[in-house]
Amino acid sequence: MMQFKVAKSILARSTLAALLICGLGRAAFSLDIGPTTISVPVFGIPLDIPIQASLDSKSEADGVQLDLAVTGDLKSLQDNALAIARKLPFPEDACARKGPNLVVNSIDSAHIRAEGDTAVIDVAGKVTAWGCAKVLGQKIKTKIATDRIAITIPVELYIPTPRQVALRVKGEASIKTGDPQITEIATAVLGNLNQRFTVAVAKALDEDKARASVPAIPGLDVKIERAVFAQDQDKLLVKAKADGHATSAAFESLIGLTGKKAP
Repeated sequence: MMQFKVAKSILARSTLAALLICGLGRAAFSLDIGPTTISVPVFGIPLDIPIQASLDSKSEADGVQLDLAVTGDLKSLQDNALAIARKLPFPEDACARKGPNLVVNSIDSAHIRAEGDTAVIDVAGKVTAWGCAKVLGQKIKTKIATDRIAITIPVELYIPTPRQVALRVKGEASIKTGDPQITEIATAVLGNLNQRFTVAVAKALDEDKARASVPAIPGLDVKIERAVFAQDQDKLLVKAKADGHATSAAFESLIGLTGKKAP
């Protein structure tokens, strides 16, 4: 019975591909594909992302023209927000420079939410402001104040290559504390802090290959046109659009990889 079902599924996919390539005129089909799951590491933390796609296809003389709309559920990213936030390069050196310095002592909570096409990481923790001076060749540090801190970091999706989607910091981080003196120090180092975030995120994602990619299928030529964050109530989503061309064999492989629902 199981062998019959497998054979039937293979026959259906082959028949569909054949119809698309050899069917009467320029046959057009719409398919829902998925759900399937891809794994993407962020700061070395593997995230399983369920994705679904809507595929519009039109047969041509040499293959199939494709138009894809993909939606990914980023619940695993939200669930791991605290672990991800603790990987960020917060300042730890009380004497990083002469004068006042900001040190983040702990990160206690983190949440990731959508804000338009951007995702925002909201981080809360404890911070200490230190004064640092050099006396007779020795660094002398003095604690100025300790307070709670809230840090907001906007991130966006971008397309580093036509077949990949990746993550980077967008704009500037914002730091808020209850103590005006610490806020002043935080403001003084904010530009450098934002620069460190940008460099560290880019480096970490590149090293971890934290990029979602179009499957490498011979004969599949797809270009990602757009990728943005979105929100469904309190759920963070990623939405992407892509178009391109596939040979008959590549189209059949694509359907086989993602799992087809009958049109």
